[in-house]
Amino acid sequence: MIRTIVTPIDGSMHAQMALDLSTDLAARYDARMVLLHVAVRDGNVPEALYDAASRELEEAEGSGQETGVHPHQSRHLRVLDYIGHMLLRKAQEQAEGKGVKRAETVIDFGDAAERILHHAEQVSANLIIMGSRGFSELKGLFLGSVSHKVFHLAPCSCMTVHRGDRQPTLEGIKNILVPTDGSDHADKAVDLASDIAVKYGAALILLYVTCRGPSLEKLRLSVDLDQLSESAREELDPARHVIAEHVSSAFVPPVVSKDSLEEIADQVLARGRQTAEAKGVRKPTLLLMDGDPAHQIVGTARREQVELIAMGSRGLGGGEGLFAGSVSYKVSQTVPCSCMVVR
Repeated sequence: MIRTIVTPIDGSMHAQMALDLSTDLAARYDARMVLLHVAVRDGNVPEALYDAASRELEEAEGSGQETGVHPHQSRHLRVLDYIGHMLLRKAQEQAEGKGVKRAETVIDFGDAAERILHHAEQVSANLIIMGSRGFSELKGLFLGSVSHKVFHLAPCSCMTVHRGDRQPTLEGIKNILVPTDGSDHADKAVDLASDIAVKYGAALILLYVTCRGPSLEKLRLSVDLDQLSESAREELDPARHVIAEHVSSAFVPPVVSKDSLEEIADQVLARGRQTAEAKGVRKPTLLLMDGDPAHQIVGTARREQVELIAMGSRGLGGGEGLFAGSVSYKVSQTVPCSCMVVR
């Protein structure tokens, strides 16, 4: 299921966490790894990293070794270029040490987010794994950050790796949380997360949050109507609620009762459990909550101390993209663990 992984490398702590996880996943899936460094020209490079690269470059040039950098550039630019070669070499060594059989390195120039997206498309990546922050990014709701752009615009599934105080190093994946609402994208997240859970022997938690938002049409598409009670089917009948049929209930009074929403949730969770068990997951946990989806997802992730959240790129509530109000945006920016959007 995961055949090609792209991992951007910049030497930051978060990028190293992403490398730890991506090499581990690539080894377990026997996947191809593309290690990518977008060279910095005027960014924020830590002094220690710059000095280490400068010393290594000087030694290499003094001994006549091939460095991979253009000899006619200024000393400063040669050092910046060499940083990429040094980081990628060490990343490739780590990947091969983990048992990754196909680890390639690529150096590129330009806007980091654009180049990451470009290479992911070029190699038909299934997954991008990157740090939630690099050296030049600010913490928090920073709309222009590289990780945010890639997370929401990637042509494939994308995972941002967070480093919390309780997780100084990668210790595997023990608990995975999958919010599901029965949409096609959520079903894909359940499928991939179940596959990863089996690879790691991890526990799987499926969460459904009932809330105002989906139109009747989208609610109907998420379930098998024949398996609902007569009263629930009547509430979802488009002929009874013409306006609510295609309009989010966030803009019109809700027409579906709490009982019917819970009935829908039970069916969606049961379907998710069936998918997980068919993959080999043992006894997935099913949770049903009410309220703001992002708040409940983050709260559950904290309580259950999950290492990974896997979400569909779009749910029943509407479109995805660079939309500050989207559930995935809120979750990815505030969650205390790694977060994956599945496409």
